[in-house]
Amino acid sequence: MKKVPLMLGIALTVLCLCQSTFSQDGNVDHRKLIQASHFLEEKPLDKDAKAIRNWAFVWAADTKDVTVIICGVGGPFMDKKVKFGGELMAQYAIAMTAFKLENPDKASDENAAQLAGVESALKVYQILVKDNPKGKADGVEALIAKRDKGELPAYVATSDCGKK
Repeated sequence: MKKVPLMLGIALTVLCLCQSTFSQDGNVDHRKLIQASHFLEEKPLDKDAKAIRNWAFVWAADTKDVTVIICGVGGPFMDKKVKFGGELMAQYAIAMTAFKLENPDKASDENAAQLAGVESALKVYQILVKDNPKGKADGVEALIAKRDKGELPAYVATSDCGKK
């Protein structure tokens, strides 16, 4: 498993220490997070997307209900050359959290969660790049090629994100 860059690790730690300004009623927040994930996947350019993304990312980092692992499989989203890296990393984490909340029977299946996170981030990327073609990134394009060839599940499985 590849290490998360120091700045991302620091940012995640700070976010974990933040207090969410929304209620901590688990069921309500679970639904809100799941809805936010789906909304952002479909409409990442919406005028409210930034605020929703910020809330959802902070909630995902704060919640004790599920945990997600940011690992090497998301590496292409962390590349400094990726124009939409922040949005993609946030969607990757938010979608993994939503997957685990929507599928409690699979909450310990890290490969399934990683796959859901990557696939969601790739959908967002494609919408963002369609709007801004100069935002294309080779590493993310390689993930899309793997997805299109049906190789993404095997790629995620070999990343061993759930192993310590």
